Amino acid sequence: MLSKMKIIFICNMERLKMRNVSKGLGLSCLVLVALSGFGLGHPAARAQEPSADDTGSAAPSPDADASTDAGTDAGTDSGTDADADTDTDTDTDTGTDAGTDTGTDAGTDTDTDTDTGGPTIVLPPGEVAPEEPAGGSYRVEIDPMRGMQQGRMRREQKTTIGGYGELHLNMMKPEDDGFSSILDFHRFVIFFAHRFNDRFQFYSEVELEHAFVAESGGVAIPGSVQIEQAFLDWRLLKGSSEALYLRTGAILVPMGIINQWHEPPIFNGVERPTVDRVIIPTTWREGGIGIWGQPNDKFRYELYVMSGLDASGFSGRSGLRGGRLKITQAELNGPAFVGRAEWEPILGMVLGVSPYFGLAGPRDLADVNVRVGGASGDWRILRKGFESRFLIAYFHVSDTDALRAPVTVAPGETAPTSTVGSDLFGVYGELGYNVLYYVDTEMALVPFVRVDYYDTTFRESDPDFNLPAFLVPTIGLSYRPIAQVVFKFDYQYERPSSGAITNRWNVGVGYMF
Repeated sequence: MLSKMKIIFICNMERLKMRNVSKGLGLSCLVLVALSGFGLGHPAARAQEPSADDTGSAAPSPDADASTDAGTDAGTDSGTDADADTDTDTDTDTGTDAGTDTGTDAGTDTDTDTDTGGPTIVLPPGEVAPEEPAGGSYRVEIDPMRGMQQGRMRREQKTTIGGYGELHLNMMKPEDDGFSSILDFHRFVIFFAHRFNDRFQFYSEVELEHAFVAESGGVAIPGSVQIEQAFLDWRLLKGSSEALYLRTGAILVPMGIINQWHEPPIFNGVERPTVDRVIIPTTWREGGIGIWGQPNDKFRYELYVMSGLDASGFSGRSGLRGGRLKITQAELNGPAFVGRAEWEPILGMVLGVSPYFGLAGPRDLADVNVRVGGASGDWRILRKGFESRFLIAYFHVSDTDALRAPVTVAPGETAPTSTVGSDLFGVYGELGYNVLYYVDTEMALVPFVRVDYYDTTFRESDPDFNLPAFLVPTIGLSYRPIAQVVFKFDYQYERPSSGAITNRWNVGVGYMF
């Protein structure tokens, strides 16, 4: 009798336990449904969780059984575990699991649980994390205001080849002369760079001008092969900081805009702006050494000691251009110091300033020590389809009286060493707008207008050396089917302060890679 009462008591206790378990299971189910509803109502929060495809297993969820597995169930059991686990962990489950495994045990289970039911959450396309590019993939990096130099150096290949080029058709009609035209493959440039490691890199450009270099019947064809740049960079700071580099070699003088960033697709107009060719003698390069860096996204600087100019090559017509030594067995008349600072207060706007001071000899007059000092300031803006550039430049040349003194050039014939003015001044402004900016396309169609003013004998008191100043309005159109290719057309109305007006029409195509 006592034994029967014990059995009845034990059965009643087991039924009571089962009822409590059922109540617990019912309450757990309600909580799970509420949480599922919250998750479905907030897909953005779910989007941050790794999916099974990304991690190889689903996110862990609590099991309702008292499992002491050394691993973690990757899903929520909703029924009875029917698999024949060969777990190496110690599973002490004594009841039924509270969910259905939706993934693979993250412990040392040798079986794989399969999904037997339950809702599938599909994230909207906007919530799916973008795929990372495959390793070793090629990506073009173009700074629309600085070209491709830095983008080339960031490529994954240690050795990189690139280049740019431009073909021009120039047509001209002076008022007092006939019509003429010239077709010229003006520049063909090949770029070579090599990254030795994270701290040393080499950059170079070799340029062929006017397509051909030769001499025919004693007449030199005006082509040339030149090293435009060839320098070594050494990052002096450890880590990934770009705040301080040492640079040495053949370096572009960091003055103005075009002298450093002259790849055809990044500037408007077939020919480079006149001020950037006459007042700042683009392309201007010298041998030197110095430092540069970019401490942050908004500020960049350069500071170099370079070879100077040769004043015997200066002239009133072309300014300082003939005084460039181009590192061609240059006989140094003295050093030059040049710097540049750039500030980008907002994305798409760059402000720059460049001072210059140097000794310029000249070689032909040993007793004359000409000094050249100058500065330029500029801005570049590229925002919401608008393109704007502005540049102002000024140079002062000392001892011009000594340069203009007559010297014997032939028996009974004399001429001044140089006709350059004491002061050279130039300024230009440009405005354009990409009419395709709001169209879903990578193409750009930019009508633009630019006005140049320059004077190589600015504020000149000697009438024998006072040459006319020039005002050159330009209107044109640039079409870029892709960022690296451009087709150009422009019309220029070159008006001197005295003399004949010249009409110019220019057509060109350019590329960079």
